[in-house]
Amino acid sequence: MPLCVYLCHTPGCQVKVERWMPTAGEGADAKIPCPRCGNLLTSAWTGTQTRTPNLKDASTAVFQPKH
Repeated sequence: MPLCVYLCHTPGCQVKVERWMPTAGEGADAKIPCPRCGNLLTSAWTGTQTRTPNLKDASTAVFQPKH
């Protein structure tokens, strides 16, 4: 379930709304009215949910410095 960020670009308003959406595509296509001025918000970012790394695997990893 990705977190999607929407912005209102109306002068003087500039509200930011964050919503959890079922999919990133559904979040990008959403028509959400601004809670302050009523204009439609613009989809600014549709995040993707990534798995949390297993810390048990991280303790056995060997890190090499970049040259």
